[in-house]
Amino acid sequence: MNKAIILLAISVVLFAGCKEGEEINITGFLLESSILPEGDAPNTQTIIIKPKGNLNTEISVAYQVREGSAHFDQDIKSQAGDITLSGQSGAQVVIEIIGDEFLEISESFDIVITYEGKEYPLQINIEDDDEMEEVLVSSTGFYTSIDHPSMQLVWSDEFSGTQLNTSNWGFDLGNGCNGGVCGWGNNELETYTNNPANIRVENGTVKITALSSGGNFTSSRIKTQDKVNIKYGRIDVRAKLPKGQGIWPAIWMLGESITSAGWPACGEIDIMELVGHQPQTTHGTVHYDKDGYKSATGSSSLLTGDFSDQFHVFTLIWERDNMAWYVDNQSFKTFKPDVAAFNKSFFFILNVAVGGNWPGSPDGTTTFPQEMAVDYVRVFQ
Repeated sequence: MNKAIILLAISVVLFAGCKEGEEINITGFLLESSILPEGDAPNTQTIIIKPKGNLNTEISVAYQVREGSAHFDQDIKSQAGDITLSGQSGAQVVIEIIGDEFLEISESFDIVITYEGKEYPLQINIEDDDEMEEVLVSSTGFYTSIDHPSMQLVWSDEFSGTQLNTSNWGFDLGNGCNGGVCGWGNNELETYTNNPANIRVENGTVKITALSSGGNFTSSRIKTQDKVNIKYGRIDVRAKLPKGQGIWPAIWMLGESITSAGWPACGEIDIMELVGHQPQTTHGTVHYDKDGYKSATGSSSLLTGDFSDQFHVFTLIWERDNMAWYVDNQSFKTFKPDVAAFNKSFFFILNVAVGGNWPGSPDGTTTFPQEMAVDYVRVFQ
């Protein structure tokens, strides 16, 4: 047989085999868009699923909606079925969304594709598009409901009884020197104690009191470290704040990795800080490490009066890709975290500092005692 004919025959066979093998070579699946709007009422949204790899013929695959942070009959409807894919055009799946008018944490679910016995989960995010509800008002100031539709209360301390709940809270004691950060890293002047004169629970609040005696200052600093850790959610803290030159109350959080990663790599979220010479203004801040120390801050000021006049509510909405700060349900700052620290668990800290780099030292205008009263700390998810 002619050698040229033999070579031609071999080439035809190889080409035909290669083409046949490439008709279906799927390496996975993808979504044309992975974000769906929630809406204010039940609605349907269409997603488009496409194959990854080569697909030159039709195939049928099964799909199933699987719960994530979005739950059946509360956020989405359960559904399953089959779709036909051909080429790269994709197939449509209609998703039933249970929209509402209540602010909630953005949620996610998976649509799971099953092909040749293997599961391919694709995550879809439901983007909340609702506004914060109106804050409530009582004779003692502003407050928020313990019930938020579309959210669940996962942890709280209402500070009932007459003793601090030690299942929730522990103490930082001293002036920071025992931990190698004299002045708590900020040149603060107080010594923290667990004495009843500096901290007590009464009338449904925890009261942290800064005192002065002979030029020495004492106060208290409580924390949920190694007891309660939080990752994501809506955090409401109702508090009445102290004021005066050199007074520095704070409601804040540190990453639980501080003992291993250190600060600022662990991350810090300041839900509320106030420097006493500006008693009408509070601040919300993040501190973190991204190729060196970084921070971002925002402020909220009252039009009349100051934060020592009555109770106000300080809220943080913390999601994987966004943080938002509120005072009395009015937003004043957002931040989009782009470091891993803010996707890990944090613990709470409540304290009243005296002196320090930011507020400066007390002077002749500062009166003592100065007290921060916290009515509740609540976490919803």
